[in-house]
Amino acid sequence: MIPKALEDISFRDIEALLDSRVPEGKTMEYKRELPHEGDSKKIPFLAEVSAFANTIGGDMVFGIEEKEGVPVSIKGIEAADMDAENLRLSSAVLNGIEPRIPQISIKGVKRPDGLQILILRVGKSWAAPHRVSYKDHSKFYGRNSAGKYPLDVNELRAAFTLSEILGERIRSFRESRVTALLVGQELPALIAEGGKLALHIVPLSAFSGPDRNPIAPTSNHATLFPPLGTGGWNHRINLDGLVTYDRVNEESRTYAQVFRSGAVEAVAVLKEIEGRKLLPCEWYEKEVVKTARRYLASLKIFGINGPIYLFVSLIDMRGFRLGVDSFFDQGEALDRALVLIPEVTVEVQSEDLPTLLRPVFDTVWNAFGYERSFNYDEAGNWKHRRGQ
Repeated sequence: MIPKALEDISFRDIEALLDSRVPEGKTMEYKRELPHEGDSKKIPFLAEVSAFANTIGGDMVFGIEEKEGVPVSIKGIEAADMDAENLRLSSAVLNGIEPRIPQISIKGVKRPDGLQILILRVGKSWAAPHRVSYKDHSKFYGRNSAGKYPLDVNELRAAFTLSEILGERIRSFRESRVTALLVGQELPALIAEGGKLALHIVPLSAFSGPDRNPIAPTSNHATLFPPLGTGGWNHRINLDGLVTYDRVNEESRTYAQVFRSGAVEAVAVLKEIEGRKLLPCEWYEKEVVKTARRYLASLKIFGINGPIYLFVSLIDMRGFRLGVDSFFDQGEALDRALVLIPEVTVEVQSEDLPTLLRPVFDTVWNAFGYERSFNYDEAGNWKHRRGQ
């Protein structure tokens, strides 16, 4: 892999591959041409991409001629529309590998004569193993210094076991944090009494990456992770990382704890509205979408990409009703103190969050006696009700 951020790679870096005779290996592959249409080219391409994702990631550099794995010349790529080629490769990966690979990027680097070198960078995936699912080709690949190879039964078993263990660790983390909120212990801020809406955003890499503490907290990060549902806040560094919070009479009604691992816990205490215990249906959906979108963009700054688990929890809310239609409380009162909504997973951070979160919001409405969230129209589009 070229030891630079993809966006910083220049033609001089490509020349350096030849000058230093950097060979193909576990994280580097050279290709003279882009893969053409047709199974004979597409399947090997998808196998290479999945092998990188299933191992430790790497770069495929197109437009380089190699001999016995060593680059010998920079040929460049002739293409009438390079943007169309980028889209073609991205589409092939999206539709030909399962599950989707979350970290894949493409960049073109121009030669002085205008021809381009294309770099396809694949990050190590924490959702592995990925298989090539194009047509009837259904195989898993890994990569070593000699190139790609089919994973054997023992390697596949280990990969699937690791994936299951990581999922269990993440769910256990969420449950431990919800327990802390229930009993009011080991919280980053003194919070007010009342029902609580909690959003947990947990990257898979927080429990599996070689660097499990990618965020070294500083005061400058306070603007990246505002608390849930407030326009102004304080912040401080703490043992776990960074916390942002509001404060009213020494108590906080909302806070966001950013853990060094990249996990984020956002909590808002619900106020009574005209003496009634309500969860305003529009407010909470908008705040969850807005806050999740903000946090995902902020995590990307630290190189934290998908898969990322999103959890919504309702805590200490027995007797609450859902505020629907000008906050008029219809439906049933919540019959339990704790509602743990099953997670959704963000595979790539460009996903449509309202669509992704619809099962979460539907489940919340179910808990209050409704068939579904009425903030979605019949076509499944998330809408702002009452013209908002």
